[in-house]
Amino acid sequence: MVHTVRMGFEVHVVVDLKKAPSEALMSELDHRFEVAAHQLGTKQVEITEHVSVNDEADAIAFVRSLVDDAIPQGSKIAAITATSD
Repeated sequence: MVHTVRMGFEVHVVVDLKKAPSEALMSELDHRFEVAAHQLGTKQVEITEHVSVNDEADAIAFVRSLVDDAIPQGSKIAAITATSD
């Protein structure tokens, strides 16, 4: 029997918000993603999520869709990168 080794990716997303995030938004993001961090005084949020897929492009596309659904309207993804396990 052949075992397929599944690799995964740690996907890092930087989101530019229209205004600094509220405590409620950060709490929601923290519950939805592995890591959601905000530097005081900025309008950026950094999100990290691990996904177990074999393809980097699929990992990025999947996490992008999750982030797009979670961030306030008018926010934009400024950067998205992935590193393999």
